[in-house]
Amino acid sequence: MKYNLKTVALVQARMGSSRLPGKMMMDLCGYPILHWVLYRVKQAHRLTEVVLATTELNQDDPLTELAQSLKVGVFRGSEADVLGRFWDAAREFKADVVVRVCADNPFIAPEEIDRLVDCYLSRRQSGGDPRRLYAFNHINTMDNNYPDGLGAEIFSLDLLATLYRLAMESSDREHVTTYLWDHPRDFEIYPVFAPPEIAYPGVKLDVDTQADLNRLRQLGARLSQGSSAIQVVRAYLNLFGEY
Repeated sequence: MKYNLKTVALVQARMGSSRLPGKMMMDLCGYPILHWVLYRVKQAHRLTEVVLATTELNQDDPLTELAQSLKVGVFRGSEADVLGRFWDAAREFKADVVVRVCADNPFIAPEEIDRLVDCYLSRRQSGGDPRRLYAFNHINTMDNNYPDGLGAEIFSLDLLATLYRLAMESSDREHVTTYLWDHPRDFEIYPVFAPPEIAYPGVKLDVDTQADLNRLRQLGARLSQGSSAIQVVRAYLNLFGEY
């Protein structure tokens, strides 16, 4: 399959998490959480560019510095209007297709990003309308059986423009794709299904709380920043079983 579209991963991150403030720079087996995310996302082959989308607040300067040290592009925008931040970042970096990455997923798998991009583009080639098509493999929804935190979301700049125009509630603008999920008949929501070897939807790999971080520190001690999705899932199951 030939890729002629500029596919930009926008990594959403800030220091001001309400449940675990400062978590992006908290240590996970020798590296900040954000380092794990950016390093692993950069290994995906189907991406044209990786960009950190953070805020203009001074407290997020360390995130910018970390991204720059990894040669990752940076866009700084509104803290509260994350949808607006994504829209402005996508236009500044001239994205045709946006892959949304949540930076609280330190074990996001580059091969699962590639799978997401491939499935999305294949669906477009088979008739999916890029103005309406949205695909995902970051959570277990619509029985796709994905672990929570291995994948991402993907949509066109045109669809992002539609969300930017229609989503007026602050709750919709804080989470980028909330409006889409609340109006499923207006869009084509396309789940990417997990391959059998990682189809364990009870596996939880995101960091929302200190307890999550403590658990993933145990997991990270058995892995490297280059570990595959299969290695991550197997190590998790060996340690914790499936929730």
